[in-house]
Amino acid sequence: MNEIDKLKEETEKIRRDLWALSNRSSTGSSTAGLEQLETKITSIENALSNFNSRLTFVENKTKDPVKTIIFDMNSDDSSLNYGFTNGMVPEQSIAREDLSSFKYFKFYIVSGESECVLKVDLPSADAQPYSINHTFAQNSRGFLTVFIEFSADLSTITFTDMVYLLYAGNSGTPATIVWNDTTLSSYGHIKKIEAFS
Repeated sequence: MNEIDKLKEETEKIRRDLWALSNRSSTGSSTAGLEQLETKITSIENALSNFNSRLTFVENKTKDPVKTIIFDMNSDDSSLNYGFTNGMVPEQSIAREDLSSFKYFKFYIVSGESECVLKVDLPSADAQPYSINHTFAQNSRGFLTVFIEFSADLSTITFTDMVYLLYAGNSGTPATIVWNDTTLSSYGHIKKIEAFS
């Protein structure tokens, strides 16, 4: 039974309790009956309070996340492009005091003609920076790995490094790996970062 079904069931129970309470109050009352009535009213009030709290929780869970653009290389606004108009490449950082207020981030990464979207949940703040690496294919033989780091206080995102692997060789011969780390945007860059709360 999901949370919404549970809430419906509890609503029906509260409705039945109120119906029973109204029938009881219309048939006369004694002192003992009034005490039972007060106890029942308190129970219903507590159930309604609990119901409202859980309903708010369910409503918040079903709301669409609010998106905030953290970085966009195509924006004309310098507060969004940070001067990285060719994309964010290794050794470049973005600092914002509100980064720790978001639940997750989407990084839009481009390599050659390929693109990928990397979703990263907000890490827990601790004494160490939080590092992520992600690999995706640029073409049938080339792969890009990007390395991204959140500072320990979760106020800065740094594109720390990038590695491009090319599997070279012809059919029937062992493949060799050509390794490059480069700041050339043609090898890869981050074009956009979105945050969601």
